Amino acid sequence: MIAALTFGRVRRGAKGQVERGIAFASRSNLPLSAVCLVANGVREQFARMLGRELETEVLDPVIVGELPSTALFSDAIVQRVSGRLCDVLIAVRRNDALSLVGAAFHETERSSAQLSLIERATLDRLLAALPPLCVPLCGPVGAARAEEAGRAISEAVTYFEVRFIGALRATIAFALTADPQEDVVAGLALDDLLDLELECAVECARGAIGLTALGALTVGTTWLLETRLGAWGTLLVERIPFTRGTCGARGDRAAFIVDRPAAAAA
Repeated sequence: MIAALTFGRVRRGAKGQVERGIAFASRSNLPLSAVCLVANGVREQFARMLGRELETEVLDPVIVGELPSTALFSDAIVQRVSGRLCDVLIAVRRNDALSLVGAAFHETERSSAQLSLIERATLDRLLAALPPLCVPLCGPVGAARAEEAGRAISEAVTYFEVRFIGALRATIAFALTADPQEDVVAGLALDDLLDLELECAVECARGAIGLTALGALTVGTTWLLETRLGAWGTLLVERIPFTRGTCGARGDRAAFIVDRPAAAAA
């Protein structure tokens, strides 16, 4: 089992300092590549809609059972995205919603903690860009609908966050109703590779050439290589040096004689 270090929400310490609690949680089987695809999609879509450059970072996907799940969704606006493999719960907590709406209206400070009707409509439009981004998480997606925080708390299994960093500070949370199954495949045996064909080539001479001289090469130009006649050649397998030997000919075809075992090639 792989554990990931997680950080709780920001809180004020006894002396007014900003603190985050830490804990270890079981790492989800959700591939980080899928998480990064979602994070990049969020960054690109919101940058286009907000008309500003944005940067994001991700919180590694973890199993919700070992986290204080009530803190993840209790004051959040949650929507459920139906997918072929599982459902995805997208949550935006109240302070994050205020930050996103503030960015849309170029506001740095707010006099009210409540969203107006036009601000809520703006937030809904931003959130409407998120369901299509969930394909790497749950396969083809269907309809998205509002979800109750309590039900999200009870059904969330895998959790990660996409966080905006820089001038805009906001977090969008994603939770899956099922953790992906870990793929366990049998190891390859030599018999599985017997019919595999590999491209081979022989390098019989080497040299270096400057960029100016390279650009001046024409038909008939003589270029002296550093390798002397009779020096060993190198057998390349899929462009990787494999072994050394002697270059020659057999009949009317080029040939290569292996002079040393492949393990001794350098």
